[in-house]
Amino acid sequence: MADKEPKDKSRQYKPSTVRRLDTLSGNECAHPNCKKKLIAEDGISIISKICHIAAASKEGPRFDVNMTDDERRGFDNLILLCDEHHVMIDNKENESEYPTPLLKKWKNDHEKQILELISSKNLLSKHPLALNKVINAIGSKMDLVLDITETENAPNTETKILFNNVKRYESVIREFAPYQVKLNKIYEIIEKEGSTKKELVLLNIKRIYLSIKSEYNNIEEIRNNADIILDKVIEKILDNIDKAPNKLDDFDQETIDFSLMIVIVDAFMRCNILEEPPKAI
Repeated sequence: MADKEPKDKSRQYKPSTVRRLDTLSGNECAHPNCKKKLIAEDGISIISKICHIAAASKEGPRFDVNMTDDERRGFDNLILLCDEHHVMIDNKENESEYPTPLLKKWKNDHEKQILELISSKNLLSKHPLALNKVINAIGSKMDLVLDITETENAPNTETKILFNNVKRYESVIREFAPYQVKLNKIYEIIEKEGSTKKELVLLNIKRIYLSIKSEYNNIEEIRNNADIILDKVIEKILDNIDKAPNKLDDFDQETIDFSLMIVIVDAFMRCNILEEPPKAI
C-alpha cells in the first residue's frame, strides 16, 4: 500500500527549501523597514517565521485556488519574517494591505540585496576549495543517467534571459555571470588532477533540468515558470550534494550556496538549464 500524503503537505517544507530561505534571509526579516534578527541573541535559537505568500489553506490570506500544495510550499511562495510582521501579514483584516505582488517584491528585493552582499564578501578567496568541492559533489557519477551532448552557449545572456522570461533570477544571473571565467579555470585545474570533468557536471545538471522540464507541457509553460524551475533545479542539486560521497562539512551554507550559484549561472548560460533561444538566420 502506498504511503499516504501528509494531511497538510503545503506546510511540509523540504530541507533544501528551508536552507535556502535561511541563507538568503541574511538573518533579517524581509520586511523592507525591519531590521529584526531571525536568530536570537544566544546565536542558536531560530526565531524566524516561515510565511506563505499565498496561503497554505483556503481560510488564510491571499489563498490561490489554482496553486498545488507543492507550489504552496515551494521556495517562490515562502518568505522569512519576524514574528510581528508574520502576524500582521496573516491577519485577514490586513489582507488588502499585503497583497501577493507586494510580498513577492519584499522577498525578491531582500534576497537580491543579500546575494549582492554575499557576492561582495569575496568568498572564493577566503574559501578557495569550496567551489572545487561543489563541482566534485555535483559531478558524482551516481547522478549520470543520460547521454547528452553539451549545447553551445546562448548568443548572449540578455537574449537567454528574455527568451526564457526569467524575472526573479534576472539580477542574480547578471551578478554571477562574471565568475564564469574563474569557474572555467577551476574546471581546467581539477580535470588535470584527474577529478570531475566539466562535461559530467553539466550532464548531471542537464538531467535534473530535463526531469523537471517534463512537468510542463510546452515552451510557454516553461517560460511562465522559469524562476520556479530554477528553484527546483537548485533544490534538487542541494539534495544530491547532501547524498554525495564528497561532503561539504568544512564550509558554511553561505559559502556552499555562493559556489553553487556560480555553477548554476554557468549552466544556464551554456543552455543546460532552461531553453536555448533560436539561432538568428
